Amino acid sequence: MPANRANAKPQARWLYWLLALVALAAGILLATMNKAPRQAPTLEAATLLLPPKTVSPQGLVDHNGKPFALPQLQGHYSFIFFGYTNCPDICPATLYQFKTVAKMLQSSPDLYAHTRFILVSIDPQRDTSEQLKEYVAYYHPDFIGVTGADENIKRFSRQMGVIYERREADDNDSDNYLVDHSSAILMTNPEGQLQVIFSAPHNAETLVRDYQRIYKFLEN
Repeated sequence: MPANRANAKPQARWLYWLLALVALAAGILLATMNKAPRQAPTLEAATLLLPPKTVSPQGLVDHNGKPFALPQLQGHYSFIFFGYTNCPDICPATLYQFKTVAKMLQSSPDLYAHTRFILVSIDPQRDTSEQLKEYVAYYHPDFIGVTGADENIKRFSRQMGVIYERREADDNDSDNYLVDHSSAILMTNPEGQLQVIFSAPHNAETLVRDYQRIYKFLEN
């Protein structure tokens, strides 16, 4: 009998710890099952992509002639617009909205420091790095112009869901033409993924409100 009681104590202790582990595992599972999914923010003019879309710009350069690829999109949020410097209407209007957004965001230095504004030229035949540099600087010294070979721009634009097409001039002037293109503004996240689509018409106040809601949702 004493030997049996001695053997019973280790068995009881082992059973106690087993039951404790089972209870802990059950508690964790229950908490996970009961945890409500995060509610995406209500947005006015933006579509939040969940999950975001992977993109990979290649063979592009910025307005200083430096390489522009995925690393240049990482570490911050980027407002991106595909346009060109000879655009008569939507491009200058959009860059003006970018300028207003940048001015509004500067009242929140931390947020502004994590934000970029990028114009990707869809007219590399006429938009040299030098011309882009002058064009974007007219709106804001922090804005970035991007160009490159046409095939590389097309590859990047298609990844971003943007389509454009050159429309030849009626007078057959090889340098006098327009380019039809999307008016959407895109935004990449700090991983360099396409995260947001802002639909036209664009309004700076609306862009800022949506961006602030998206930033808070993704960063918290």
